[in-house]
Amino acid sequence: MRIENFVLNFSGIVMARLQQKGIHERIQKHLERLNVQNVDDYLLLLESTSSSQVRDELMSLVTVGESFFYRNPAQLQYLRQHLLPELFERKRASGSHLLRVWSAGCSTGEEPYSLAHLLSTYAGTYPEYTCSITAGDINRLNLQWAEKGIYRRRSVRAQVKEIEQLLGKPLGRDLDDGRFAVDPSLRALIEFQFQNLHDLESLKTLWGSDIIFCRNVLIYFEETFKERLVQTFFHLLNPGGMLFLGETESLSGIEQGFKLVSCGGAYGYRKE
Repeated sequence: MRIENFVLNFSGIVMARLQQKGIHERIQKHLERLNVQNVDDYLLLLESTSSSQVRDELMSLVTVGESFFYRNPAQLQYLRQHLLPELFERKRASGSHLLRVWSAGCSTGEEPYSLAHLLSTYAGTYPEYTCSITAGDINRLNLQWAEKGIYRRRSVRAQVKEIEQLLGKPLGRDLDDGRFAVDPSLRALIEFQFQNLHDLESLKTLWGSDIIFCRNVLIYFEETFKERLVQTFFHLLNPGGMLFLGETESLSGIEQGFKLVSCGGAYGYRKE
């Protein structure tokens, strides 16, 4: 229970909601690798200001995740057909030339690469604009994976080929060893960074975002913090910007100023 309390206080994550088999076994093996004899000594290490690596290792055990490219294509189709053209035209009218996208809780990077692939197809239509994608996660091992841009084939589902044909631009290429490499030009659009969403103060650098993806993340947070995080998203978004959550997530019961928008089989939340 004390380890669960540390994780909650550090990250906002309720471990009981993770529903991952073997978490406690992995944590026990972590103690053994560190040659730590008991939970008290383990907590002293975790709470030490000089033990950031130990905390990083714990969070990598707790937040083991898996994603794939173009997950929930309905939201991305809404971006392509409606939101992005609207945002570009709005920025043109206001004289702004920067579109900012934030992938919060980006896991192993398939989501921000999908967004980069989609945005890259607008380069010819809106050449005067710069598109910036910030992708953050609390799991540094996932971020290392994402920065390499090389994935197992299970990250590439059937919809990728269809979307590549639709957009007229490849997402990447198959490697001889059976893996998949994302096009290097997409990596240049993304800044991967360590982010602890529980540290709301550190998120202020994302002010002025136009689009926020935070999919399948809120479900792991306790309710009070979840509401504070959603309010932070609202303040960081530009007017007319949108927040996208996972299929099973909603803002029901959370007091906020977003407007629910139907995205053709999915939903998003617009800042009016």
